[in-house]
Amino acid sequence: MEEIVITEDDLRRLEKRFGSAVRLMGPWNSDGTFAYTSVPLVVVRKAAEELAKTAVLMDLSSLNHMTERTTAFLGLLQTFGSPLVAAIVTAYREYPPGRVAAVSSPAESARGLELRSLIRTAAA
Repeated sequence: MEEIVITEDDLRRLEKRFGSAVRLMGPWNSDGTFAYTSVPLVVVRKAAEELAKTAVLMDLSSLNHMTERTTAFLGLLQTFGSPLVAAIVTAYREYPPGRVAAVSSPAESARGLELRSLIRTAAA
C-alpha cells in the first residue's frame, strides 16, 4: 500500500492549524518510541476527486513518483487547507481498513468504486 507517513511532531503542528481532524486521516501507529500516522494515497486521491480539485490531483501524480512524500503532502495541506483535511477524513472513513490496504493503484481504486456503486445499487 502506498502511504504518506506523518510523524507525531508534524501531526501536532497540523493539529494546531487544522484541528484534531488531522488525527483521523489514517491509522495511528506506534512502537512505543516512534509514533506516526499513515495516510493512504488512495484516500488522498479520493478526497481530491470529491473536492474536484484538479491542482490537488496533479500534485498527487507527482507524489506517486517521489521518495519523500511527506514534505510534498504537508505542502498540499498548507495550500488547500481544512477542506482537504475534511475530505481525506471522509474518504478514509468510507474505506474499510482491509480495502485501503488492498488498493494500490488508480485503476484498482476505480474498480473498487465501481464495485461499491454496484453493491449500493443491488442493495437498494
